[in-house]
Amino acid sequence: MDRSPINMIGLFWIALFNLISALYAQSAIQFSYIATWGDKGNEAGQFLDPMGIDVDPMGFLYVADTGNQRIQKIDPRGRFVTEIGGFGWQAEQFDHPCAVWAGNGLDVFVADFNNHRIQRYDKDLHYLAAFRTDETWPENLEFGFPLDMALSSQGELFCLDGENQRVLKLDILGNPQRSFGDFDSGAGRLLTPQRLLITKDSRVLVSDREYHAIFVFDIHGNYLYRFGTSVLEWPQDMCEFPDGRIAVADVRSGLVVFDGRGRMLVCLKGSPKGGFLFKGIEDVAIHEHLLFVLDRQRHAVDVFEWKITGKDSF
Repeated sequence: MDRSPINMIGLFWIALFNLISALYAQSAIQFSYIATWGDKGNEAGQFLDPMGIDVDPMGFLYVADTGNQRIQKIDPRGRFVTEIGGFGWQAEQFDHPCAVWAGNGLDVFVADFNNHRIQRYDKDLHYLAAFRTDETWPENLEFGFPLDMALSSQGELFCLDGENQRVLKLDILGNPQRSFGDFDSGAGRLLTPQRLLITKDSRVLVSDREYHAIFVFDIHGNYLYRFGTSVLEWPQDMCEFPDGRIAVADVRSGLVVFDGRGRMLVCLKGSPKGGFLFKGIEDVAIHEHLLFVLDRQRHAVDVFEWKITGKDSF
């Protein structure tokens, strides 16, 4: 047996990896239904065909209330705080707001789909700026019909470009830097991208409906791999658990949770305790021990408590 230093180091890392994998496989996530927030309507705290949610570090939930052309802010107890919107193209109006991002606790970004722009607000929904293609942008880096967006830890804005079926990366000043996932990306070419997520380890995840998969890129746009093809049917948005697991909201499959390497752990269709089945979930967000699931067809947000256990259960 080769006991050289190099070989022994290799054996050590293999053993350590196997140990971590075994412990990881034994731990699972348990979900407990808590409440449902909202119902169909246009009053404060009601929703109409909502398509996006996100939660800030303080636990405030932001809802892209698409059918009502507005963004609503909800406090950690489910109570309405404020809203902004109305149909139009002015600074505080929308035409099909389909996604919202509030991950840094300071900014709220909104994908204003039919107005071909991303709007930026502060945490209290005061208007700050808008990002849209203009005549100074290179023609090959223009975007339209934004589907989603996320801010990296370095302040770069990643936009999911619905018109060109790709991801566009903007610098901290809002200038386009590069695109990826488009026609010349080889195995990383996107066909019908839906939503994106930037993970804590700076990977860019993109859900693709036609491929029934989640595409994984590095922060520079290099394609790495994809997962979920045998499980997902109509994947939409995603969120990341503290240990790196990924929850995917799938319109048809329900809530699907994967480990950090893309292996399915559990698939949830609804809540026996709550007495309902998911009808068409579009988004999912996490804050501390709470998981928020947006069901567009039920015009509601379902709230669950999650914890690590010895086996998957609901």
